Amino acid sequence: MFSLWDSENLRRITNGKTNTKWEVSGISIDTRSLKKGDMFCALKGSNHDGHKYIKDAFKKGAKAALISKEINTKRVFPYLKVEDVLVALQKIARQIRLSSDARFICVTGSVGKTGTKEMLRIALEKIEKKVHANEGNFNNHIGVPLSICRMPKKASVCILELGMNRIGEIRNLTEICLPETAIITAIENSHLIGLRTLKKIAQAKSEILDNLPKNGCCIFNIDTNYSQFIHQKAQKLKLKNVITYGKAKDANIRLENLKISGGKYLVDAIAFGKKISWKMPILGEHWILNSLSVIATGYFYNYDMNKILNGVSDYKIPRGRGSKSSYQIDGKIITIIDDTYNSNPASLKASLFSFKDIKSSGKKIVILGDMLELGQRSLEFHLAFKEVILSTGIDILFTKGKYMKQVFRTIPNSLEKYHFEDNSNLLEKFKNIINSGDLILIKGSNGIGLKKIIENIEGNKINDI
Repeated sequence: MFSLWDSENLRRITNGKTNTKWEVSGISIDTRSLKKGDMFCALKGSNHDGHKYIKDAFKKGAKAALISKEINTKRVFPYLKVEDVLVALQKIARQIRLSSDARFICVTGSVGKTGTKEMLRIALEKIEKKVHANEGNFNNHIGVPLSICRMPKKASVCILELGMNRIGEIRNLTEICLPETAIITAIENSHLIGLRTLKKIAQAKSEILDNLPKNGCCIFNIDTNYSQFIHQKAQKLKLKNVITYGKAKDANIRLENLKISGGKYLVDAIAFGKKISWKMPILGEHWILNSLSVIATGYFYNYDMNKILNGVSDYKIPRGRGSKSSYQIDGKIITIIDDTYNSNPASLKASLFSFKDIKSSGKKIVILGDMLELGQRSLEFHLAFKEVILSTGIDILFTKGKYMKQVFRTIPNSLEKYHFEDNSNLLEKFKNIINSGDLILIKGSNGIGLKKIIENIEGNKINDI
């Protein structure tokens, strides 16, 4: 595999045209993060056209530009002209994949895919010499090929999270990254605007199996919706290796026991008939289930299981996905669980149940924002959380958004509650009501903007827990 791409290689891969000979050391789609020596990809989006930023890219050190139309500049810049910049980027990524000896492991699911990817990365870094994974949620038709293009030459494992909003999207991604192991974390109600039903979500997510080799491995949560559909598809594709995990008795890797001791989860599981045990931070049972998929991967590749379990034990939740931090606001020290990146019925339920298990010396406060992209059943899914909220034993409820407003109205006045349509008034009330020792969960879809509450008090952070 080449890590330094020259113009002739890229011209051949993309069937494009060049104006001179050149060599680049990487790829960038954003001038703000472009590194000297990169090739700038002038992608066209719904709101931006990368061709407008080409001059800026070369000012910042770009060695060439991947373009689909002429550049009107006085200076002649090195370029590779193609019919479609995105298609060319995907072709380059696929060629890198074909040239690589790295193990490619792909993860998808309605919930838990980013956490599973990161947990797997941390565990495998204790075993493999170089592990590469896509950054953040670079999981779409742009992010996945870009992540492959940025893979170090010496990488022995590449872990990719695959996301989707429509049927066919994950299949297209697997044609680029050609995984040998595929993990499906869950089939839940999300992306319903584009897919409408759980069955279609299952069909879309299971596309991750479509380009697995026959000796590859399918790993999936046996407790999830449409697990039988996934299993049947794996059998239809004649995959030799299928590993299930979950709480069901017939799971290959089964969660056996979970208890809290010394501020941590003590976890027992049965893996292919053998008992294994490890410790994890109190993050919620859903995170324990995610860890089982990492263990399943370890079994498939015959990794040192002690190192895998140590890696799982060391996992820390990324910011915005349930991370816990302490803050000092007006002299009052509180703990906040930041789960503001996303929310859907499955993840909200898991977060609330996890919050119930965490002890607090002060009040337990929940701030909930709307769950987005649930389509015509949005109100139904929100209203179903009345009893869940009441069962968690919280002291104060804050809500934000038009759907959470309807939930707010169903909650009896015996529970202290407040609804706001903007962050500023919510934050003002929040600061006035908290006391030292309080524990707060903040959760909502990214688009509802609760992340800005965290950003507002960032300067008050004491430490991450």
